[in-house]
Amino acid sequence: MKAGYGAADFGMAGVEVMLQLFLLEFYTRAVGLQASLAGYALAIAVAWDAVTDPLMGAVSDRTHTRWGMRRPYMAAGGILFAVSVPVLFWPPALETQAGKFAYLLGAYLLLNTSYTILSVPYTALAGEMTSDRNDRAELFGWRLLARNGGFLIGALLPGLLYDAAEPAGAAAALRESRGATAWILAAAVIATAWISTIAVRRHDTPARAGRREGGALDPRWCFHEARRVLGNPLFLPLVIAFVIAQSGRTINASLGVYYYKIRLGLGERDIALILGVFILLVSASVPMWLAIARRAGKKAAAFYGALALGAMTAITYPLLPPGQIAPVLVFACGIGGLAAGAVILFEALVADAVDYDELKTGKHREGLYYGVWTMATKLARALGLALTGVMLDAIGLDPAAAAHPPEAGWRIALLFGPGVGLWFVIAALVFLALPYSEARQDRIQALLRRRAGRKRD
Repeated sequence: MKAGYGAADFGMAGVEVMLQLFLLEFYTRAVGLQASLAGYALAIAVAWDAVTDPLMGAVSDRTHTRWGMRRPYMAAGGILFAVSVPVLFWPPALETQAGKFAYLLGAYLLLNTSYTILSVPYTALAGEMTSDRNDRAELFGWRLLARNGGFLIGALLPGLLYDAAEPAGAAAALRESRGATAWILAAAVIATAWISTIAVRRHDTPARAGRREGGALDPRWCFHEARRVLGNPLFLPLVIAFVIAQSGRTINASLGVYYYKIRLGLGERDIALILGVFILLVSASVPMWLAIARRAGKKAAAFYGALALGAMTAITYPLLPPGQIAPVLVFACGIGGLAAGAVILFEALVADAVDYDELKTGKHREGLYYGVWTMATKLARALGLALTGVMLDAIGLDPAAAAHPPEAGWRIALLFGPGVGLWFVIAALVFLALPYSEARQDRIQALLRRRAGRKRD
């Protein structure tokens, strides 16, 4: 059941990593859209999508059908999300910058909205399927394993298909390889979303009895409740730390292709190898971080993981020698991949914050909490995308140019190294303000079990 639940993250993550690594490059190099305009279009679409997340969470909290609360949205959202991926990567021939901007904005709005319908109810399920904090961490571990499998497909396929299409020319090869990958990922999205929908069919109910939201949904009430959710003393510092880390991660992913091609002079096959090794090491680190969290606690493990990732990023990337892939595999993939696996613990802590809210209010509001969480994630991504586009224009980089001056590579290295690493370090320091301990969480769980026992009696 745990593996089946995690399956949906395979398809979603495959699309996500393709968007983060290749979408900006695709629209600037293959479509010919100005970098800053591409960044603004992506940021606007993600920001709009973020606003809908709490609303989707509240809607799923109030849904009561014989198929469950969340599963109907997972099934329908999987289909809509799959349809939107090829739409984004098969744009028509457009001549003007305004036309290219409008198409990217519209297609990305469609994709992100359908992603919300699938992802928010799906993510909220983890907090409801079990009330045991270690079981929750394992659920997110299965999700991360599936997610990293999707990352492999989304990261490797574009490069492999590009090599096969390269004789057609760079721009044409980009269109063909990215478009073919989009169709493959669309099929993966539908398959894995439905696997998860079927796997959790007897678990789409709260693990404890409690009062559920009901009645007509008022969007004003929804956003008022979202503000109250941010008043949760456990949830707010967690969100702030994650937003900072996610912004840095978005800048890192968006600049990665430019860094490896322009600064290090590596080809598509080399980049595919780097990404593949990195993702495999992240997957291999999941059991390690779960074991560390059991011994030292989730807070300490997540803090040291984020801090190590920030330090490695800031120091290593400006020093990597051009034209050599071995140092990248050892430092960026080895140290960075093992440290990045700690990200699982951020999201696993959200369910613990929901427990605190349930203790105070007596309500099950997992959907609303995970709606706010995904909203914060997407706002962070919007910020990172907008900053990436602006920074590329600020350093004078022309993505479509056949050759670049040496200083362009050095400027990208500074953005990709210290410019990104600082975000992770700040996120780790903010995370220290989290008022969380394993003993406190055990007390909350005990009180909730006692309350549930009185209601049954």
